Amino acid sequence: MEYQVNFGFHAFSVPSAVVDNLIRLAKEHHLKVLLYLLRYPDKQFTVSQIASFLRMPEEQAADALAFWSQVNILEEKTEGRQLELFPSVPPSPPPAPKPSVTAADMPFSMPVPESETKPAPKQETSPEQQQELRKLKLSQFGLQDFFSVETISNMINSSPELRKLIRIAEEKYYQKAINQMQANSLVWMYAYLGMPAEVILILLKYCSETEHLSQNYLNRIAADWYEDEIMTPEAAEKKVTELTEFYTYTNYICRIFELDARPTKNQKEYIELWQPMGFSEELLKYARDLSVEATGKVNFKYIHSILVEWNQKQITDLQEAQNHHDEYIQLLISKNKKSRKQKTTPEEDAAQKERMEELDKYLDLIN
Repeated sequence: MEYQVNFGFHAFSVPSAVVDNLIRLAKEHHLKVLLYLLRYPDKQFTVSQIASFLRMPEEQAADALAFWSQVNILEEKTEGRQLELFPSVPPSPPPAPKPSVTAADMPFSMPVPESETKPAPKQETSPEQQQELRKLKLSQFGLQDFFSVETISNMINSSPELRKLIRIAEEKYYQKAINQMQANSLVWMYAYLGMPAEVILILLKYCSETEHLSQNYLNRIAADWYEDEIMTPEAAEKKVTELTEFYTYTNYICRIFELDARPTKNQKEYIELWQPMGFSEELLKYARDLSVEATGKVNFKYIHSILVEWNQKQITDLQEAQNHHDEYIQLLISKNKKSRKQKTTPEEDAAQKERMEELDKYLDLIN
């Protein structure tokens, strides 16, 4: 059986993002509250009025409002700064405040409880939920999207802070008038992600100093900071220190391993794990040499297994590492000799022979 919507009734609009991205994440009371507000977009309701009409606890109504605000479907009016509901539409000035709705204004005759003036209870979300909401917000308006020229112009003209941010970016970091793509990135960070101007300037400074001021890199780092809740100057300075140390250590590894190209994402993940281990240059070179001897190349996965083993055994000296490796080889030889004496099937004999050939090749390499 097939179904279709009967449009004989009055219809109203629902943001497409609600169905495309949010419907799987939203709970029943989230959807009820949103549909109710969308049905009467020109009215203002208190939490208690919404809860009373939908016959749900006030806590659920407040939670729903918080949810839709966090994913940018509902916008919160604030002085001096306003986030857009739809980025392609230029922001309009906030409307004059309206009086709270009374019982007579309600679409149906519903009793209005005396507690309607009570402030809405604050709803707390878990760190996991906050992380999901941040990822969702990034997916709703991603790095490939663009604000219109008119939107960018309107936002810059209406925000002295954003105007100052762009002026400093042009004079200090880009050293020329920025183009639409660069302006789009700054507006995206400031207005959509809600990053303070001070944080964006710290990010620009880091990218400029590391000669990575390309838009793709800048946007990617901004998205990472947003996901990690790096939204204060103190948190940004701390993150820059970590990134600078990692950038320096990555160059250090590239020099030791004699890499011609920049490390891949997978290799960077290994380097990030090695940095806190604190191995000396001679130990890193020895691990590199062992990798080349065993695999014929600088194999990050192979090197990682060696470094993890040394770290677990607290090996910090080259002689200790060499002794440990010699013991390992002797253990392999001993195990293979022992297994040769045991009765085996033809298949096991073939596998054993193959293992011994590999071991002989390895011993030829290191001797």
